Amino acid sequence: MQSTTARPRYFWAAAVLILLAGFGLRTWQLGSASLWLDEAVTDFWLNSPSDSFYSLILESGTELPLYFTLMRPLDIGTEALIRFPSVLFGVIGIALLMFVVLRLYDDPMLCLLAGALLAFNPYHIWLSRTARPYTLAFVGSLLASYFFLALLRGERSRANWIGFVLSSIAAYLTHYFAASLPLAQYILFAFILRGNRGFFRRWQVAQCVAVIPVFIWLIELIRQPAVSLGVGWIPRPGLHDIPLTLWNMTLGYDGSLAWYIVPGLAAAGIGLLTGLYYAVRERKANRINFYWFWLVVGPLLGAFVVSQVRPVYVDRYFMISLPAVILLTVEGWQHLPRNTWRVVLAGAVITGGAASTLITIHQGDDVKEDWRAAAAYVEQAQQSDDGCLTKSPLTLLSFLRYFDGDTECLWLAEGPAVAGEYEKPVRRVWAIMRNPNEDGHRQGVLADFDPLEQDSLMTGWLLARRDRIVSQREFNGLAVLLVDTGDEFAGADD
Repeated sequence: MQSTTARPRYFWAAAVLILLAGFGLRTWQLGSASLWLDEAVTDFWLNSPSDSFYSLILESGTELPLYFTLMRPLDIGTEALIRFPSVLFGVIGIALLMFVVLRLYDDPMLCLLAGALLAFNPYHIWLSRTARPYTLAFVGSLLASYFFLALLRGERSRANWIGFVLSSIAAYLTHYFAASLPLAQYILFAFILRGNRGFFRRWQVAQCVAVIPVFIWLIELIRQPAVSLGVGWIPRPGLHDIPLTLWNMTLGYDGSLAWYIVPGLAAAGIGLLTGLYYAVRERKANRINFYWFWLVVGPLLGAFVVSQVRPVYVDRYFMISLPAVILLTVEGWQHLPRNTWRVVLAGAVITGGAASTLITIHQGDDVKEDWRAAAAYVEQAQQSDDGCLTKSPLTLLSFLRYFDGDTECLWLAEGPAVAGEYEKPVRRVWAIMRNPNEDGHRQGVLADFDPLEQDSLMTGWLLARRDRIVSQREFNGLAVLLVDTGDEFAGADD
């Protein structure tokens, strides 16, 4: 469909500036933060032997293979390089969102506002700066939604059907929450099935084709002898978590309410709530917005209900819904009495998002787990008869990425007991503890924690030797304690 609305002269210049701003915020000091645990796992998988690459991903039980497969051929090493593909997917997402708005709404101003909201969105920025599949999930979700909506309004060319199938395959192979896409589409059919039965049948066939690759993956997952579902840390959500998630997806949530995001938070709330209301009210006249409504409400309510049995409610998993949140917000502003209000409200959200991002990076609060500083601290103070101890192999993996000392490191097993023995006598142990108080809403640094007051294997080990703790040092997301173990491990080499 060709655009029938004249674009202002500044349109392309503004679009380029939005993309440049989005790229700049996603790359500024990109390599300054240490890889946190999940990113360290990504790095480990990408550097694993070819014959164990997919086996390791399957053993995790929580990941799908497309993002890691795309990353595999790249020559990565530094923090900036391993994160850069996520940056690229993030910037592609901004450009793609503007394209989709032009195609579906034929409104250049709406296009620029939506692109700017995404470019300065802290939630999207932080996940664009993370070596994980979330920005690829955004791109897959937006593409699959676009092709579905194009087909819905009658543009049922072969190219659109192929695009719908391929983008759906990509989304389903990127993140499990992509199951929200066919669910939202199916719910929409419940309201429009009359007169669309032929389209519905073809949609069913397309979905059957699209799920074949992920179905094969799930069969391989079931066949694994051991699967470690890394979701045990996720807390059961309460009703208060839903508004916190929407806060996070619009202005970014770090556990505090800074004054500079209050106007933007109010502006985003007005737009999103208005957009959700009119999406339902005008569901017959505007099926596009009604689809976005279900892509917001469906995953939130679905994850909330499932989490009462098996918690899976983590904000970053809702990246699939972010295109809908952005578009319903700007659409909500469209219903305000004066057109200038949407520019003012968008300006408040953009300013708040930019301020939040820049201040967070400047203060170093984007460093979730400062393994680099912790490793440097141990290297500087280590002695020849020292050992290191972490809670698990994964935390040890994160530490060893930055540790260049000679100190031997082990991890804890259930008990807690040290798994294995030190190869040489050890009289002091550096206990390196990761903050166990995960927060599904925060992507940056977590709240401070006391390593001796946690429900953790490492805490149990430390409490049993509390009177022999020589020193304690805190870093972002980490605590390093030096324990005088005396003769406890002195005979390990006998």
